[in-house]
Amino acid sequence: MKILKINIYGFGKWQDQKFDLSQNLTYFSGPNEAGKSTLRQFILSILFGFRTKRGADRYLRYEPKDGSKYGGELLVEHQGTRYLLTRVKGKSGGKLTVTDVATQEVLSNDVLATLLGSVDETLFNEMFSFSQTELTEIRQLERDEFRKRVLKIGAVGSDQWISLQSSFEKSADKIYAPKGRVRPLNKLLKKHQKLEQNVQEASQEIGEYRQKTEAENEAQKKLTKLSAQIKDSQDKLEQLKRNLSGWSIYQQLQNLIKRDNQGNSTISTDKIQDLEKLNQQLNEIKQTATDVKTKISELMESLKSNPRVVFFDQHQEEVTTLRDELGDSQSLLNQVEDLKQQVNEIEQEKIKISSQLIVGETIPNSFTDDEMNQVQTNLDQKSKLENQKQAVQDQIVHIQNRLLEESNSRRPTTQPTQKRGLQNVLTGVGVILIIIPWLFSMGIGLKIGLALLGLVCIGIRYFMRPGTDNQTKTHSSANMDLHAKLSDLNTQLEDISKQQQTIAKKLTAIGKQKGISNSDPQTWPALQNYLKRFELLTQKQKTGKEQIVKAQKQISEFLDKSKLLSDWVVLTGDTQEKIQNLNNYFQKMDQEQQDVLKIRQDLAYYQNRFKKVTAQKEEIQHNVDSKLKEAGLNNWESFQIAREKQYEQESNQEKISKLKQQLNSSTLKELSQFENKEQIQDELTAQTQSLEKLRKEQETLIEQKTVLNTKLQQLADDDTYSNLQQELANLEAEILAQTREWLTTKLAAQWIDETLSVASQGRLPKIIKFAEQYFSLLTNKRYNKISFNDGTIVVFDTNNQAFDVGELSQGTAEQLYVAIRLAFVEVMTDLVDLPIIIDDGFVNFDATRKQNVMNLLSKISQNHQVIYFSTETQLTNPTSNSQVIYLK
Repeated sequence: MKILKINIYGFGKWQDQKFDLSQNLTYFSGPNEAGKSTLRQFILSILFGFRTKRGADRYLRYEPKDGSKYGGELLVEHQGTRYLLTRVKGKSGGKLTVTDVATQEVLSNDVLATLLGSVDETLFNEMFSFSQTELTEIRQLERDEFRKRVLKIGAVGSDQWISLQSSFEKSADKIYAPKGRVRPLNKLLKKHQKLEQNVQEASQEIGEYRQKTEAENEAQKKLTKLSAQIKDSQDKLEQLKRNLSGWSIYQQLQNLIKRDNQGNSTISTDKIQDLEKLNQQLNEIKQTATDVKTKISELMESLKSNPRVVFFDQHQEEVTTLRDELGDSQSLLNQVEDLKQQVNEIEQEKIKISSQLIVGETIPNSFTDDEMNQVQTNLDQKSKLENQKQAVQDQIVHIQNRLLEESNSRRPTTQPTQKRGLQNVLTGVGVILIIIPWLFSMGIGLKIGLALLGLVCIGIRYFMRPGTDNQTKTHSSANMDLHAKLSDLNTQLEDISKQQQTIAKKLTAIGKQKGISNSDPQTWPALQNYLKRFELLTQKQKTGKEQIVKAQKQISEFLDKSKLLSDWVVLTGDTQEKIQNLNNYFQKMDQEQQDVLKIRQDLAYYQNRFKKVTAQKEEIQHNVDSKLKEAGLNNWESFQIAREKQYEQESNQEKISKLKQQLNSSTLKELSQFENKEQIQDELTAQTQSLEKLRKEQETLIEQKTVLNTKLQQLADDDTYSNLQQELANLEAEILAQTREWLTTKLAAQWIDETLSVASQGRLPKIIKFAEQYFSLLTNKRYNKISFNDGTIVVFDTNNQAFDVGELSQGTAEQLYVAIRLAFVEVMTDLVDLPIIIDDGFVNFDATRKQNVMNLLSKISQNHQVIYFSTETQLTNPTSNSQVIYLK
């Protein structure tokens, strides 16, 4: 039985707590007061019932202090079946409910008794559980007591029997000891020896006394012989009692031997294993074939159930062509969008250029190279003439300034203020009329007229200037030269103006021809770049629109073809939506095609797999039929019958072997002489009666001997002999009583010791086998053999040197005890398999021994569940078969 889960409703400190024990080896680690002992007692309480409220038991009930529901659950597994054991507060150990987890059927409480076998809580603690307290007791035992404890491990309730045996031995030892002096029987025997000497000395002088003495001696001989007969009768009686107690085992053994002889199997174990292996392979391959066939059906159905895939298969060529053209159409659509954007951008740039050109509503064509050369030549000449004109104007201004200075120099010193003001005004106006017109674009005639008017103003100002005749004569000649030069410059200025007019006419003619007469010719070279750019943009715009029309036509043709997919694709809305819907369709179709391709590949794989599996199934079936034929069996049902017979025969043989271990060869030989239990009982009764008869004869002889002693006393010459005889008789009676009491207690102790040894040695070979393995592991292979010889234990090291158990160190003795204890659990598995619970069992072990014992528990947990409670926090690393649960 294995405990899988623990669910505590309320038990001591634990409320609503769950633990998972699915691993075979579980370590519960926690400090003191963490609830380890409480958890251990919870497991025992669910299995065997809650403790009573009387005496010390009440401290092991662990009823919750906070009023929580008392009890809990254990989920256990036995031989593949899971049971839920629930125990709550109630009478007689609590209310127990046993539930079959698979069927949820509430079963009889006898199911738990079946799971536990004959094990109660006391027996469980002796067999399947131990703690540091028990190992501490081992430390305190004498060597011989330790030997006895180990030898009695195999006996149920051995502790109580060992305690009773010790009590008997102590009682016997208080009566008599071979080397004792103060024990009552030792004193009486010493006193009898001395008194007997006195009697013999007193009886030597009496003749009749000698005869009586001879008679008394003869009676003593008979009494001694009779005592031997009584001892032999007692031994026979004890043997008959053992035969009577072992008759039921002997009868089971004989029945099993009879059934074993009758049930000869027609098929060997090897053939059974071969056929079972083949049948398992056949069942597995049949299941595989069924699974593969089901998978094939599912795949074929999935292919048929997709109408989109069916449609694609029917129109694969057209749909494939559409998918190939979809990318081009998508590219064309993107191209149309790009072209539209380019056309729009060109239009925006053209508008921007138009806004920058100061022209009419119509943008003129750009200049030809010849036209641009003419424009550039005229502009260069115009610039040159303007430079010449500026130079002439600068000379005129210079001359006018000199004439002005000359005029100022001839001005009288006492000239009236009003007249000087008028002269200054006339001079200023004259200068302005001469210079300013040449700074602006005016007609040449107008410029000349204004210049002449300026000269008149200056001349008037000159004639208004007062002066002496001498001054006039002095400067007259210089002024004439200046005026002549000024006149010549004006002529040059007029000639330059005419050339400028000619160039202006040429530029005006070109401007009218190009339609840009309103613009400044100086801007025409720069305007040429805009005009060329405008023409280029216009050409690009035209080309882009033509490409748009062409692409839209191709897209329209593609969409007409795509109406084939109108049942699967929404072809409404604008072109972009249609293209996107088609693209989504083909993406989904591609995914579905990949799925279909995967399905078809899987289908091909499973179809091929089905062929192989079918061939394997036929081959295995042929092998099974051949094996059955070789075994002389017609079919699998006949094999199952033969197999059950073989298993039954093997089970009987194993039971026979175990029963023979419980009965030694001498007991079997003796029991074979009886036909039934009643015959043993009759012989036991007869032997009991014979023993009673012998005892009565013994009492008669004792009485006769007493009479002879009395007569001997009467024949004595004086009262001394008589007194001595009486004293001797009284002393012998007292010795006999003490001897009977000592012999009774001594034989009782001996009988218990022999009985426990027999009980232990019934399983001893297997226990020794496992104990040797475990002891070797615990001692790092220092000891590898254990022997039980004549009531003692001997271990052998790797050098084959023998050590009596009394020679071992206390630590090694503990390891030996643990090894034998765990080996006994291993051997008892055939009768009852329960979890092993260890409560802080190795706290006194050093690091090496502790690691060894942990390795041993890990090994044992492969076949048994082990639950280990410890205060240590650094436990061995968990394996795949173990776990650590930390308690707080």
